[in-house]
Amino acid sequence: MKSWIGILSLLFILTNCTNAQKVNCKKNILVVHYNVENLFDTIDDPHKNDNMFLPSSKKSWTSERYWVKQEHLANVLHKIDPKKLPDLVSLVEIENLLVLQDLVKQKEIAKANYKIVHRESPDERGIDCALLYNPKSFKLISSQFIRVSMADNKNFKTRDILYAKGLSLAKDTLHVFVNHWPSRLGGMEKSEPKRMLAAQILRNTIDSILSVSPNAKLLILGDFNDETDNKSITEILGAKDQIGINNSLFNMAAKQDKQSIGTYYYHGDKEWNMIDQMIVSSTFYANKGLQIKSQEINIFNPDWLLLTEKDGNKTPNKTFGKDYYGGYSDHLPFFQYLYYQCKE
Repeated sequence: MKSWIGILSLLFILTNCTNAQKVNCKKNILVVHYNVENLFDTIDDPHKNDNMFLPSSKKSWTSERYWVKQEHLANVLHKIDPKKLPDLVSLVEIENLLVLQDLVKQKEIAKANYKIVHRESPDERGIDCALLYNPKSFKLISSQFIRVSMADNKNFKTRDILYAKGLSLAKDTLHVFVNHWPSRLGGMEKSEPKRMLAAQILRNTIDSILSVSPNAKLLILGDFNDETDNKSITEILGAKDQIGINNSLFNMAAKQDKQSIGTYYYHGDKEWNMIDQMIVSSTFYANKGLQIKSQEINIFNPDWLLLTEKDGNKTPNKTFGKDYYGGYSDHLPFFQYLYYQCKE
């Protein structure tokens, strides 16, 4: 009799363990994008126009201010989801590998043991794109830095587009692009061809991927310096405001942009701009592998990340304005989760 009781007890324990596995077998990958507003070190690089970010400059960019900014950025990444550090972090406006190495060592995010994808770009100011990834949730297969250049204008220099191909925990191959397209310096109309060029170069790369892997999962992040309805985004890149069929591109920031919600506050017009965007392939909305359940990005905008100005408007609590503010960035970060059903 006792043996039967023992067997039944064992079966009860095994059944409950199996049920617990089923309950807890849905996991997610947290993706973050952040324009960190001029994350420069304090060292003079003779090959870059970094003079504004030196201890002797008008900005008085000292070691103390540098480390405050590093702590602030790590704090943001930590608090986006207090239960989970980001798995993939798209960063723009970083100066070099050193500032990234300093960032990943900050105590609030150090336990993620982030690996770094980065290369110096030809941008005259020396700002680059980068990707941080947790090697436990994203296994890097390859990376590439796509040059954005003009054949008829050799003086034109901008940021490379970062491309990283990796294997997720869901065993899906992820194609990740980090972008920081040319600014609107000189006016939107005059500068538009530069962003159209970046869009076409990115589109060419996407088409080459799709020609080999028609069901590829594409994750396109960045500061595009254009809104979701501008030609570079809708016509050249082909990112739409609705989920399409096959492997069309869907802009997850479009709905909020139409509602005048944004990540960057343009003081000239006193309005929010949605120039930071997350564009994904429609395959994320198929009932297979990695999935996205929402159709919008999540803008991280707690009160401590905002600054109330004299006119009462709340804007990003930036590092610099007319003077040193000691804040975080002039952009707000956004995040999204990629979900998957883990195997039992």
